[in-house]
Amino acid sequence: MYSFYQEMGYISMEIKSYKKKNGETAYGFRIYVGKENGKDKYVKRQGFPTKAKARAALLQLQDDLENGEQAKKEITVEEVAKKWLKEYADTVQDSTYIKTSSNIRNHILPVLGSQKIASLTSLQLQEQVNVWSKQLVHGRKLKGLVNNICKYAIRHGYLTINPMDSVISMTKKQTEERDDFYDKEELKSFLELVNRTDDLRKKVLFRLLAFTGARKGEVLALEWKDWTDNTLDINKAITRGFEGEYVGPTKTKNSIRLISLDPKTIELLKEWKEWNSGSTYIFENELGKPIPSTLPRKWLLQIVKETDVRPIKIHGFRHTHASLCFEAGMTLKQVQHRLGHSDLKTTMNVYTHITKQAKDDIGEKFANYIDF
Repeated sequence: MYSFYQEMGYISMEIKSYKKKNGETAYGFRIYVGKENGKDKYVKRQGFPTKAKARAALLQLQDDLENGEQAKKEITVEEVAKKWLKEYADTVQDSTYIKTSSNIRNHILPVLGSQKIASLTSLQLQEQVNVWSKQLVHGRKLKGLVNNICKYAIRHGYLTINPMDSVISMTKKQTEERDDFYDKEELKSFLELVNRTDDLRKKVLFRLLAFTGARKGEVLALEWKDWTDNTLDINKAITRGFEGEYVGPTKTKNSIRLISLDPKTIELLKEWKEWNSGSTYIFENELGKPIPSTLPRKWLLQIVKETDVRPIKIHGFRHTHASLCFEAGMTLKQVQHRLGHSDLKTTMNVYTHITKQAKDDIGEKFANYIDF
């Protein structure tokens, strides 16, 4: 291999590490590709998070040089997207990869996939982003995905400039925020409907969703050992992988937390445990595994059917809890910790040392404010 590249006039240089402005270590290389207009010509690539990725890029570049510049010009958005996804798969959980690849397959490839990536223009991409922003709630995410694909193309020499650099996102006016959560009276009406079902499992589930603010996946992954007196230990979640649903890690490191419970929720849990003393999970199916994550939504739709209570998404109970916590007088710091948020930049100073018991009485304060 070396003799071939030497004969062709380019020799790979050593892969070197360097420090980025944010202190992170990155890797890069420079390769000599011969003479151009009588001067030595080099191709430089950097910004790789690991030495292995830099080496892979170097090999890819050498392959591209071997096959000629024409191959770069002919490569399509779909081909580059597949290469980027292969690299991306090693950096995220299966569930995140599945969502990302689905967005690319369903929204990006149908409109851009067959186009040569070198022919993309900023004007074209701006018009497409505008369409996505108007038609889809997650239009901004699609813009970010195209940007990542273009950045990958630059690192590997398929593009020289990023056509996404001058593309901006349209801000969609939020006119239906109310649909995402219940107010106090709506939540009371909904839980009254749940009580009429005489189904203890449903009573416990929706009480936990509404009175803890935990994510659906966190609640469904709860084991009985995660409940101690007035405290729930959130340390795992249901996630979706290539083999289906399984118990995995929480969404972020900050999602691992202790949540305090109010007396009524504790009583419901005690009653439910008496009926399920031999189970591992609080919400367990006949196979000894957590119930399917689609089940709570089906229950909700059945409960509110032919009533005046409007349906919300299960995630809406999390928004409901946050909203009512603020109304009850909780601080932003308290709510951030309770919900396990990691992206509230104004309140990143969350609790760092928590014992087996929660250090607050938020659960009881919340229940006292709701008073049902």
